[in-house]
Amino acid sequence: MSQKIVYQYDENGIYVGETLAEADQVVPGNWLLPARTTDERPPIFTGGKTPKWVGYKWKLVNQ
Repeated sequence: MSQKIVYQYDENGIYVGETLAEADQVVPGNWLLPARTTDERPPIFTGGKTPKWVGYKWKLVNQ
């Protein structure tokens, strides 16, 4: 597998969607994550809440 899904957030940490990370060709088992992404899946969000990345985890915040 040479790609995996990662989760992207904007400059304020607000979730914007999914994108792909590429496998590192130099370090096997490592992934090259694009800027402002994490491989931690955001929580399910409804009711006026949206996920926000706060440095090491997702937090649900009011929109």
